[in-house]
Amino acid sequence: MIHVGIVDDDALVRRTLTDLLTTESIGDIQVNWAARDGQEALDILRSDGPDADVQVLLLDVQMPRLDGIALAKVLQRERPEIATLVLTTFVADSVVDRALAAGVRGFIAKEDPVETLAATIRHVAAGNMVLSPTSSTMVTGKPTRESTTPNPPAQAPQSAQSTAQALPSGVTLSPRELEVLTLMAEAKTNRQIARALGVSDATIKTHVSTLIAKLGVQDRVGAVVYALRAGLI
Repeated sequence: MIHVGIVDDDALVRRTLTDLLTTESIGDIQVNWAARDGQEALDILRSDGPDADVQVLLLDVQMPRLDGIALAKVLQRERPEIATLVLTTFVADSVVDRALAAGVRGFIAKEDPVETLAATIRHVAAGNMVLSPTSSTMVTGKPTRESTTPNPPAQAPQSAQSTAQALPSGVTLSPRELEVLTLMAEAKTNRQIARALGVSDATIKTHVSTLIAKLGVQDRVGAVVYALRAGLI
């Protein structure tokens, strides 16, 4: 069972998310509590209450007293085992950068369907970094591709010249690295990417680590955000 906390200053959003996640069709997620702002959430997490501990926190960005990113920064220091997931209707570049620096593991739009929300929660609870399709659109300002098959082929890589212009100086990406990056942007796990490309999980793990290092980012979501902004995929 994945235990979740919701932090949003809108009472309707808190109630709606709780109701959506508390259904028979989603049997592996339990909403333990909902807080009105980051300070209330922090008080709950620091308490000895039986339901205080959670594995995933759904955070609004703008809240009184302590906003979502400020809360994520505190938890990065005090409770790094908790996965933080930003809920939003708009993602400005500055918000994305601050959230990634604060250790946020993913972004999801409030209008995403409950199936996407549940899948994203499962991904971050498993230690993955995730951008939902709708939140990817918010980050880049352009639509993302919809997957129509269980293992869709990766997009054809850009030309070498256009790819080089979008990368840090002196950095190049192989066609296979671009394939991996494209599948990462579709929120696929290392195992799913390995199956799609017909290689081992260890090989994909190495590719992901190399991409993070080459792009000069901190984590998987940072690599995807960089690639989307730069038009690499």
